[in-house]
Amino acid sequence: MEEYLITARSVTHAQRMAQALERRGVRAVVARAPMGLTGKGCGYVLRLRGRERTAAALRLLREAGFAPAQVFCREDDGFREVEL
Repeated sequence: MEEYLITARSVTHAQRMAQALERRGVRAVVARAPMGLTGKGCGYVLRLRGRERTAAALRLLREAGFAPAQVFCREDDGFREVEL
């Protein structure tokens, strides 16, 4: 199953997004962004599995007033930015 990363502007923002998803029954793990992914030093992401789950999570986050910056999908040679 594919892994997706939703970027957050801070660890607090990532935690709040994860809590909002948890309240709606979607589990996301807060983690440090892989080196070089965000270009902003130490960034944070939500890790999710599956394209449909990630798309649903993005909809829920937007409905809750969050504006995730970017979404990345893991590939064999790293991550690529995707739009869902």
